[in-house]
Amino acid sequence: MAIIRGVNLGGWFVLESWIKPELFKGMNDCYDETCFMKDQKEAKQKLFKHYETFITEADFQYLNSIGVKDVRLPVPWWFVGTDLYLSSRSYIHQAFKWAKNHHINILVDLHTAPGCQNGFDNGGIKDVMEWHKSKKNIKLTIESLEKIVNEFHLYESFYGIEVLNEPFVTIDLDIIIDFYEKAYKAIREITHKPIVFHDAFRPTDEKFKTFFKDKENVMFDLHLYHCFDDKLNDAPLEKHLELITNKRIPMIKSISEYVRVIVGEWSLGLRNLAFSDGFNEKLILRTLADAQLYAYEQAFGYYFWNYKIDRDSHLNWDFKRLVEAHILPDRY
Repeated sequence: MAIIRGVNLGGWFVLESWIKPELFKGMNDCYDETCFMKDQKEAKQKLFKHYETFITEADFQYLNSIGVKDVRLPVPWWFVGTDLYLSSRSYIHQAFKWAKNHHINILVDLHTAPGCQNGFDNGGIKDVMEWHKSKKNIKLTIESLEKIVNEFHLYESFYGIEVLNEPFVTIDLDIIIDFYEKAYKAIREITHKPIVFHDAFRPTDEKFKTFFKDKENVMFDLHLYHCFDDKLNDAPLEKHLELITNKRIPMIKSISEYVRVIVGEWSLGLRNLAFSDGFNEKLILRTLADAQLYAYEQAFGYYFWNYKIDRDSHLNWDFKRLVEAHILPDRY
C-alpha cells in the first residue's frame, strides 16, 4: 500500500505556457519563464498576480477535504531572484503555511537548474541544455538546494527535497550521479528529511543500485507517462494496460527491493486515441486511471501531474476536474 497519494502543484512557481496559456497570450514562440521575463513588458505585475491566484489556500483546503495529504511543489533555482528572474520566496513560504494549516506535506522539487538540465519548458528555458557542461552550473545548483533546504526545512509541512527534476537521458549518467552524491552530502548537513533523486529516464541502470547502497532516507523518482512514447501513439487501451501490467509493476517491485520508489509524475494524457463518444472516453480514462493507481500502489507513493491546468482542454492532466468528473477517486 502506498504511503504517499499526492498531486503536483506544477505551473505555479515554474511557468509552463501549456498549463496557463493566458499568461503567454500575444507572445510568439515563447513557452518558458526565461523568455517570459525577457519579452513580457508587464512581467512583474502578471507574475505576482499569477503567484497570488493560480493556487490559493482554498486549494489546500480542498485537497485536505478529499484526503490528499501530500503535494510535490516544483520550484526554480532562482527562487530568491536574480537580475532576470523574480523572487517567489515569500509565496513559497505562504504555501508552507497553508500546507501546515491543512495538514499537507510538501515535497519540494528543484524543477530548474542553471543552464537547463533537459531543454524542456519545465526546465526554465526551452531548447537549451547546458547544465551538465559547466562545473559552475552544477555548483550553483547545489548552492540553490542548500538555500532551499535552509529556508524551508524547519516547517512542519516540509516533507523533503527532490534534488533535480528530469535531468535528460542524453546526459552522461556519471555526471548526474556525481552531482547526486554531492547534493546528498550537502543536504544531509542540514536535515535528515527524505531526499529524492530522479531516475534520469534510466530507472533500471545498475549504477543507481550502487548509488543507493549507502544512503539513508532516500527515494527514487520515476516519471511514468503514456503520451511520450511513439509506440503508444494510436495504441488501443489494451496496449496501455499491457505496459502497466507486464513492465511497470515488475519494474517497481524490482527497484523497491533496494530503494523506496515514488512515481513523481503520471497522468491520463494520451496521444491520438480516438473516442467513439463521451461514455467511451470516460470508460477508457477511468480504466487507465484505475490500472495506474493499482500499479503505483505497489510503490512507496505517487503524485499526479497536475493539480490544475488553466484551460478548457487537457482534462486528462487536470486532477481536480478528473476528480469532479468521477474519473479519479474522490477520496484518498
